[in-house]
Amino acid sequence: MSYPAAIYRRVVAVCATVALTTTAWAAPATAVAAAVAPAPLPYVALGDSYAAGFGAAPTSDACGRNAAAYPALLAREAHGGITLRNAACTGATTADVIRQASVLSARTKLVTITAGANDLQLKQLLQSCLSRAAADACRDGDLAVTRKLTTELPRDLHRMIHTVVTAAPHARVVVTGYPLPFAKSRQCAAEPVPARVRTRANQVVTRLNAAIATAATRNRVRYVDVTPGFTGHGLCSRKPWLVGTEGLRDNRVLHPTATGQARGYLPAVAASGLTDRA
Repeated sequence: MSYPAAIYRRVVAVCATVALTTTAWAAPATAVAAAVAPAPLPYVALGDSYAAGFGAAPTSDACGRNAAAYPALLAREAHGGITLRNAACTGATTADVIRQASVLSARTKLVTITAGANDLQLKQLLQSCLSRAAADACRDGDLAVTRKLTTELPRDLHRMIHTVVTAAPHARVVVTGYPLPFAKSRQCAAEPVPARVRTRANQVVTRLNAAIATAATRNRVRYVDVTPGFTGHGLCSRKPWLVGTEGLRDNRVLHPTATGQARGYLPAVAASGLTDRA
């Protein structure tokens, strides 16, 4: 069937108008979508060597910070959704984290904290308890740790977290605990540490984690328990996710390996909802 020329021209004109109208609406929609793309969330990591990543990868950084640390892995998994500033440093105590908090501001949106172990000097205690000749030092160190866990540390943890919350009033704050150093095993051929020392070390870290959790709750921030993720992967296990060396003399000992950071810390922190946009 053929159409008169006038009708054909009218149909073509209508189609062109529809096409132009559709294009006119589509362009602003695309522009709006681009305009509302969320900006990266400023994220600051605070804490000690566990947050710095010391022991997980070689680094020339004075604080031991490296790309294998859980904060760096978290930022990488966000695919540009967060911008990381890792202020954590090997050897940091709760008092040091208070000083680290100077980098926080009202613009900070995410904060993680891993600290408290250096306040107890746990590794030094374990070293003194390895030798029966240092029995007095072991006993004195144990008493000092018990005293700190009971009085000083709860106060210092609260002060640290309160300082962070005050310095970053609009931030979502997550505080992590520590993995238990030793797997539950009667024998430990790879790490010649007496059973009594291994048991005591796990007891101390359990109490440390409890103190951290209490301080977090008191300040209305989230506590992340990493011990479930490390179950079966402490020292003396077949596949440890912690660095272990004979006699506990290496500075990296007890620290998470790259696997410990990626499969122990990262999933626990990610599951906390820290980076959720809601």
